[in-house]
Amino acid sequence: MSATLNSAASPPASTSSRFIIGPVADSLLIIGAPLVALIIAGSAFSLPDSVFRGSVQTLRIDLRQALIAIFVNAHLFLVFFRSHANPNIFGMYRLRFVAVPIALLSLGALSPIALGIMGLVAVWWDVYHSSLQTFGFGRIYDSKLKNDATVGRSLDYWMNLLVYLGPVLAGAHFVDHLDNGLTDLQYLTSEGGALSELFLQRTPDFLRQHQTYLTTGILAVGIPFVVYYLYSYYRLQQRGYRVSWQKVWLMIITSAVSIYCWGFRSFIDAFWVMNFFHALQYFAIVSFAERRNLAQVFLTGRFSHGGALAIFWVCLFCFLYGLWAVYAAVGEWCVSLIVTTSLLHFWYDGFIWSVKKKQV
Repeated sequence: MSATLNSAASPPASTSSRFIIGPVADSLLIIGAPLVALIIAGSAFSLPDSVFRGSVQTLRIDLRQALIAIFVNAHLFLVFFRSHANPNIFGMYRLRFVAVPIALLSLGALSPIALGIMGLVAVWWDVYHSSLQTFGFGRIYDSKLKNDATVGRSLDYWMNLLVYLGPVLAGAHFVDHLDNGLTDLQYLTSEGGALSELFLQRTPDFLRQHQTYLTTGILAVGIPFVVYYLYSYYRLQQRGYRVSWQKVWLMIITSAVSIYCWGFRSFIDAFWVMNFFHALQYFAIVSFAERRNLAQVFLTGRFSHGGALAIFWVCLFCFLYGLWAVYAAVGEWCVSLIVTTSLLHFWYDGFIWSVKKKQV
């Protein structure tokens, strides 16, 4: 705790330095991103479905679902511009950036059972990964005030898991989320034996039948933990820890939107909002953190606003991938590539932030 007291003796950070990108960008693209997504979704889903109906060749589509599917896949692909397109990062860990993707891609394409399990892991890893993104933003905001990075870390980690997993597991649409994950295990039905029965029948049936107990357990643990979390930070603040109001508002807004969406909106609405703001935050932070490196990769550094031009090309490539993944990917190898990209995004993202933290 002495480190906290020592950090409190340092001069307070300026207002502008308390933000990651800047006051306006942070307010719209990070802190307020869940509200932005909720407003957009509220407007889109309040209109008649016919407004968003269209067709691509002979395929009937809903433009709202097309947007979120493309946006999600685009943000998943974006991670490769932080790993493979960054010479400093790529040069340090060539094995995990070359051998692992090839191994996963081949495994998923050649084994239906492996592909199904990979898909299920991706669905639930996505929820965990999203919670860690908000956790990371909160820790960055606290670090802007020169706080000890180890103080309050466990509190924030468990609080963010509760904010994301709690409403999903205890919400009205838990069964829908469970079914969405189980669709990735359809490959097990034909050649899974006991494994197929375990994943596709026994486990889902057990969870459906006992969701009431699951909800009760989450509330019984979650409510006391929230009280403990607030009390702990009150005590830390009394001892000199500076609590970032940016982090406070990020947690309040994210928690409120998560509870509201998973508890009171349809599954489609909740899925849309939570994935939209997560992808929006990711594009914002990567564009800010990687703009100089990307300007070197795309040879735009010699131009004025070269960083912005590089970001434009990155976004274009990512959204083209998203469009391909949603409407053009066919066959086991393509499906395996999409699932592999998801898994690598979740793994690489947290890994790269850890490496960059050591480099700073």
